[in-house]
Amino acid sequence: MKRLITFVFLLFFLTACNEVKVMSYNIHAMRGMDGTLDAQRIADVILAEDPDLVGLQEVDHLTERSGKMDVLSFFEDHCGMHVVYRKTFDYQGGAFGNMVLSRYPVIETKEVRLPSRMEYEPRLLMMVSVRTERGDTLHFYNTHLDHHAGDSDRPAQMRRITEELAADGQKIILLGDLNCQPGSEPLERLGRYLSRCGSEEKTYPADDPERVIDHIYYSPGRGLQCREIRVIPETTASDHRPLTARFRIRK
Repeated sequence: MKRLITFVFLLFFLTACNEVKVMSYNIHAMRGMDGTLDAQRIADVILAEDPDLVGLQEVDHLTERSGKMDVLSFFEDHCGMHVVYRKTFDYQGGAFGNMVLSRYPVIETKEVRLPSRMEYEPRLLMMVSVRTERGDTLHFYNTHLDHHAGDSDRPAQMRRITEELAADGQKIILLGDLNCQPGSEPLERLGRYLSRCGSEEKTYPADDPERVIDHIYYSPGRGLQCREIRVIPETTASDHRPLTARFRIRK
């Protein structure tokens, strides 16, 4: 009888749980630390980690400086994932923005423009709603906040983000280049709504990381548990190192 109970418990646990691996990667318009434009290196980094969901920041699409590359087709073809792209602003005949790659079917997308002063670059929050193989709905947020030191738009941008999070009752993973270090006011605010996966993962600059500015957050009370977080020791493909995390999802 005890064996039967143990078997039933394990069967329930395995069917009720699921795992998802995510990646956050600022790809610096696909130009590496060596100054070389090479999208294939970025794709190779992603493929080597085999994530289910990827949030990319600083993504050129059809721009002059990136050789008019159609990055939507490139990453779709080379990574074999669904691609969602959101432009933050027009640039050199094309667009500069953020991208999500998803191994799961995409059921909904959303874009939220963040407060940005005219003299600063526009910023946005993108959300991609996906459904996992076991039927879990997951809201995957990707963003890139203002980079200015001192008089920054980050506090106002984070207030807008947390307004959006407060209205979202689904399982949430939020990641990106937040340009904030632990202990900063924007991250203290975000911590009222989500939990941070990890603590002191240095990702910038890629060749000798000294700053903790790329982050992964999640909603812990809704069946998500961060199991592992890891900085990928990639030193050349971009000026940031990629950050990955593995989550357990429960019904």
